[in-house]
Amino acid sequence: MENGQKIIRGLFDGSKIFNIPEYQRAYAWEEKQLGDFVDDIKNQRLDKDYFFGTILFQEQGISDDFEIIDIVDGQQRITTLIIFMKLLIDQLRKHRDEDQIRRLEARYIQLDGRYKLQVLQDDNDFFKSYILQDNLISEREVETPSQRRLLKARNFLGQQIKEYPFETLSEFKDKIERMKILTYSVEGNAEATLIFETTNDRGKSLTNLEKTKSFLMYKTYLVSKHPGDRLDDIQNRFSEIYRNYEQIDNKVEEDTILQSHFIAFEEWVERSEYQNYVSQIKQQVNELVNSSDTKSEARNFINRYSRELKESFMFMRELLLNRESHLLDIFALNRPAVFYPLLIKAYKFDKSDEKQNFKRVARLVEIICFRFSIERSRVDNGREKLYRIARDFNQDFNELIKDLKRFINDHCSNNYFRSNLSSSNFYDEVSRDNQQYLFWKYENYLRKEKQPIGPEMSYDEFANRDSRTKLSIEHIIPQTPEDSKVVEDTSILPEMTQEFEDRYLHSIGNLTIDPISANSSKSNHSFYYKNQNYFRKAPLKMQNELDEFLNEKTDKWDEDSIQERGKKILDFALKYWNHKEV
Repeated sequence: MENGQKIIRGLFDGSKIFNIPEYQRAYAWEEKQLGDFVDDIKNQRLDKDYFFGTILFQEQGISDDFEIIDIVDGQQRITTLIIFMKLLIDQLRKHRDEDQIRRLEARYIQLDGRYKLQVLQDDNDFFKSYILQDNLISEREVETPSQRRLLKARNFLGQQIKEYPFETLSEFKDKIERMKILTYSVEGNAEATLIFETTNDRGKSLTNLEKTKSFLMYKTYLVSKHPGDRLDDIQNRFSEIYRNYEQIDNKVEEDTILQSHFIAFEEWVERSEYQNYVSQIKQQVNELVNSSDTKSEARNFINRYSRELKESFMFMRELLLNRESHLLDIFALNRPAVFYPLLIKAYKFDKSDEKQNFKRVARLVEIICFRFSIERSRVDNGREKLYRIARDFNQDFNELIKDLKRFINDHCSNNYFRSNLSSSNFYDEVSRDNQQYLFWKYENYLRKEKQPIGPEMSYDEFANRDSRTKLSIEHIIPQTPEDSKVVEDTSILPEMTQEFEDRYLHSIGNLTIDPISANSSKSNHSFYYKNQNYFRKAPLKMQNELDEFLNEKTDKWDEDSIQERGKKILDFALKYWNHKEV
C-alpha cells in the first residue's frame, strides 16, 4: 500500500482485507466517542475537506487473491466506520438502486464472501454474525465485554441514523467517502514502534497502558541492534494484558492495576513517585538508556518490567474472578483498591497448598477494611503505610502477618472498634452498606450456632441489588411510632422520651437487616406488631431470636432488651474481627 493522503473510498476500494492483530486491545469505544463520531460527520460540510486521521498499516502479504493489511494504529476508528457504513447502507437500500448498494457492500462490508475487516479472534465471529449480518441476538451470544461494546455501538449508531431523512443519509455517505486519511505502511514492528511512539504519545486519546506499551517498545528499538524478537515479546505480553483485562470487564480501572503493580514491585521512596508512576518508569528507563554504554541494563529492565506487568494483570484477573469467601468479603466492603498492591504480591508469591498464606493475608485485609469502616475513618489514612508494607514484602509471610497486625493495633485498635460499635448513634455514624455487612456476618454466625443449623446467606444474596429484595436496615423500635397505621396497645412500647431516642433508638441493639419489600410492609408498626406478624416467622435468625431479649418482668422490648442484644452483637464482632487469632 502506498503511503500518503487518500480518501476513504480509495482506501477501501479493491481486494484489501484489514485485520486487527492480536496484540491490539479489543473494541473499546463507548457512547461519548460514538456520539463525537456522528457529530463530526453531521457537522462536516460537503464542500470542505475533512481529515479523518492518520492510520498505520503493516502489509502481511496475499491470501486467496486478497491483500491482508494489519491495522497498527487506528483500529477503533476503522471498526466504528465499518459499523456505521453497514447501518447506513441498510437505510440507503430502501431508496438506492440495488447495484449501487452491492458496490457499497463490496467496498466496505464484504467482497466475494470475504469480510473487509477482521477484528480480534475472540470477537470476529460475533462481529460478522451479529454486527455485519442481521441475525437476531440475545444476551447468551454476548461473551466478552468488547462484544457488548460492539453491540452497543451498533444499537447507538443505528438509533442515530434512524433520526435522519434519506437526503441527509445520502449526504452522510458522500461525506464519509470523501473524508481524507493519511496512511503509512510500515515494514515491521521496529518501524511501527518508531512512528507510533513519536506521533501518538503526545495525544490525549491514549491510555496510560497504551503509552507504557509504546514507550517500552520505542526504547527497546533504540537500545537493540536487532530489536525484532524483543519487540515481539513486548507485543505478545501486552496482548495477554489486554485479554486478561477484557475478562475483568471493568471491575477495576486499568490505571489502578498499573499503579498497584508499580507500588508492589518497583523501587520508590516518596508519595509523588507512585502517584506519577508512568513518568517514574519513563525516567528510570531513560536514565538507564543514557548512562549505559552497552544498553543491556535498559533492555533487562524493560524485559523484567513488561513480564512482571503481564503477570500482575493475570493475577488481578484471577483475584477479581475468584469466588472464595475471603476475597468476596473484601469486595463486599467496597474498599479494595488500597490493598491491591499487597493482594497481587501476596497472591503471586504464595506457593503453599491452596494458597493458605494468601488467605491469612486476605483475612487480615478484610479485618482492616471493616474496622476502618466502623470507626468512621477512611482507610486512606493509612494508605501510604499499607503501600510501604506491600513494597517491602519480600516473600516472608510470617513477617508480613506481623506487619499487618501491627498496622491494626496502630490504626484501628480494639478500643476504637469497641467504642464505635457501642455508639448510641450507630445508625447515623456508620454507612448503610457497612451496617448491612455487619448484620450479614452476624446472621451467618447465628445460622451456624443456633439450632436448627441452616445454610449461610450467600455473598450473592447479600450483594443482591434488586429494588424489592435487596437488604435494608430496619429499626426494631420504629423511628416514628406515632405514624403507625395500626392502633395498638401502647403499654408494650417503651416511652419515647428524649433520653430513649438519644441513647437507644439508633444503637446497634435496635437494628436489624430486612429485605426492602419486607421493611416497607412493616412500616412504622410497633415491636409487638412486628414480632407477632413478621419477626417470629422471618427467614432471618437475627429476627427470630428477638423474643430472647424481651424484658422478663414486663415482656416488653425496652432499653434492657436493646442493651442486652447490643452486647451480644458487640461480643460477636470483637471475636469475629479479632486479628490476633488469624
